[in-house]
Amino acid sequence: MRILGLSSATKVISFGLLDGERIVAEATIAETRAEQIIPLLEQAGVKPAEIDAIAVCQGPGSYSGLRGGLTTAKSLAQTLNKPLVGVSTLEAIAYNLVSIEGTMAVILDARHDEYNFALFGASGGKLKRLTADLTLKLAVIKERLAAVSGELWLAGNLDGINELRVKSDLHFAAEVHCHPYGVNVARLGALQLLAGQKADPLTLTPNYSHQPNIREFNR
Repeated sequence: MRILGLSSATKVISFGLLDGERIVAEATIAETRAEQIIPLLEQAGVKPAEIDAIAVCQGPGSYSGLRGGLTTAKSLAQTLNKPLVGVSTLEAIAYNLVSIEGTMAVILDARHDEYNFALFGASGGKLKRLTADLTLKLAVIKERLAAVSGELWLAGNLDGINELRVKSDLHFAAEVHCHPYGVNVARLGALQLLAGQKADPLTLTPNYSHQPNIREFNR
């Protein structure tokens, strides 16, 4: 099965087309807009007929990024009449470290002095979710990390939160491992499809950590 994975949840726009374990096409570009996903796919030579299913980062992430990515994925799924699945941004980042043996925490800035947070375990090349995606204050995250036994890896938006070094066996992931990549979104989407899970393009919505602050303009 050829699965297209899309991510525009962060400042990095990424897509990957997988055929089983083989990467057919991929691209990751920083500081671009979600509206440019279709042109990027065309430039990479990805043809509609090559796509059997679509997986997209559903959140958490930036408001405009998630909207653009989901709009693209839902439009493709409806136009091509292909299955669609939504993937957690935090889980897609965690998959970067799937080859380790141990526990990983993924953290993204959620603003309002809070962070998106989730714990995962990795063993034998497989990823296991240990918590749901949460939105927590930094002090609570520090308590959660301190309670983890054994080696612990941290990935995500780590700028300015070095104070999370609450234990000696804590490791900060390299920058390259701190973004959600389209190929990993596709891999996680494939697991969902094998389990018989799929989303309705008409009802799939972004998972925001905070609801967008939209105010009505009064003339």
